[in-house]
Amino acid sequence: MWPLTEDRAKPSLPLLNRPIIAHTLEHLARHGVKEAVINLHYHPESIRGIVSDGSKLGIKVHYSEEPIILGTAGGLKKAEPLLQGSGSFFLVNSDSLTDCDLTAALKKHRESGALATMVLAPLDPKAAYSPVEMDERDRIVRIAGKPAGDQAPGAGRYFFTGVHVLEPDIFGSIPAGKCDINRDVYPPLLAADRNIRGFVHSGFWKELGNPRLYLEGALAVLKGGKDPSIGPLRALDGIYLDRITPPADLSLEPPVFIGRGTTIGARCSLQGGVVLGRQATLGKGCTLRSTLVWDGARIGDGSNLSDCIVTSGVFVPPGVSLTGKIFLRADGRQKHREKLERLGQCWTLNL
Repeated sequence: MWPLTEDRAKPSLPLLNRPIIAHTLEHLARHGVKEAVINLHYHPESIRGIVSDGSKLGIKVHYSEEPIILGTAGGLKKAEPLLQGSGSFFLVNSDSLTDCDLTAALKKHRESGALATMVLAPLDPKAAYSPVEMDERDRIVRIAGKPAGDQAPGAGRYFFTGVHVLEPDIFGSIPAGKCDINRDVYPPLLAADRNIRGFVHSGFWKELGNPRLYLEGALAVLKGGKDPSIGPLRALDGIYLDRITPPADLSLEPPVFIGRGTTIGARCSLQGGVVLGRQATLGKGCTLRSTLVWDGARIGDGSNLSDCIVTSGVFVPPGVSLTGKIFLRADGRQKHREKLERLGQCWTLNL
């Protein structure tokens, strides 16, 4: 996700002007989760500062520090003391977003008596995701070709969404040290015929693992219009205004989200999916298409941006016309200068 994560952890990035992790935690809380453990490694302060004890998000939060990366299973194993007595629990990746019915997934998991249930989605043959094979009884038989063997009769192919439902007994199958749950834990369990199930989710799911996917995912959430956090801000179909009255001559093509305190100059146009952060400034005669503007960014008069991400603190000079760029503050970027192109008072990088 670099350079968007140069000074913050990925889950702290804004999505519809709220951190990604806030969306995730609130989704868990809506499905009855009372407590969560957040695994911290990179820029942990950026997560603690947003989430704190979780009370504002409706969930009690604990933290597990991971100074050295241990992998998806190793990090879980380290957090085991914080999960003791929890019963069935969810393990959720931080770089995707979904509206999965977690209540239904948990119900099916418990009814099946599974040790683990993987939330799956239909596999797009064009996607680069490793397939998860599941038989007609909803039992997982293979993950990314492991354990080795022929495809089971009637088995379907899916991809993993990054959401698991697990029983505490899973900890007995996680070795000490660095390990990955899909690569190192599940295949031996499948080879031993342990009960690993799948739950198919057919609704919304987006990966947010790199800047292009992050841009596409944020605009997909906006276009869907189903995120509970934006419902109260709906002014017109596909138009969301956070305590702001836009100028009468502003041209809007939904979906558009405008954050509170933002200033918009005369004769501007927002088209095809635009999010303007809080306290941002858009100069006169600007046109934005499929673009995210973070809190406090400023865009000069007459600029034309398409498929761009403008980060906080940036000033985009007047008259700039660019497509597929990330805009970054000019200060503090010297160590990556060979990767960046200077544009007035900011750096740009291809999206």
